[in-house]
Amino acid sequence: MTNTNKAHKPNELADRIAGFNDPSMGDERERDVILRAYTFGSVVSIYVFYILGLLFAVIGAGLWTVPLILGTGVIGIAVSSYCKREGIDFALATARVAPKRRALSQIISAAFAILWLLAIVYHQTAGHPLIDAGLGSNIANSDSTSLIVGGATGALIAIIFITVARQYKLKQARHEAARAADIEDED
Repeated sequence: MTNTNKAHKPNELADRIAGFNDPSMGDERERDVILRAYTFGSVVSIYVFYILGLLFAVIGAGLWTVPLILGTGVIGIAVSSYCKREGIDFALATARVAPKRRALSQIISAAFAILWLLAIVYHQTAGHPLIDAGLGSNIANSDSTSLIVGGATGALIAIIFITVARQYKLKQARHEAARAADIEDED
């Protein structure tokens, strides 16, 4: 039996975890500043994890950094699913991102990913990391090297494919937004 007295909010648990209804959020202006600060902190944490992944790959713990790098995607998944539960078209929202901001974030992310992959490939092919901190063993053999080089090549191809697919999706979302605006103007 369902309780009809209380309307279920789709993101009630997420709001509770984030503390949206907590007295620490203050008034409307304070809440806006706090939410912007959390957003800034999230972006900074993504770049910190990129830097940590790259640093660990350079000193010899390359393959152990995969969870660090993949973990940075959790923020995007969480934001997208939150918006979906609230009825917000996240693809359309991201289509409105300023082109310079989008290009800058894509360039930074791609640069980190490429440098990270190069550090791992170097470790695998040379048998030692760029800076040996005693974390990795001399693992240059044909089996592991070909696996890593193949994986790195596949990852680069995936990055290119995802970038092209995302650009297509954003272009499509912008087109749909323009079409919706035209329909609204006619009414």
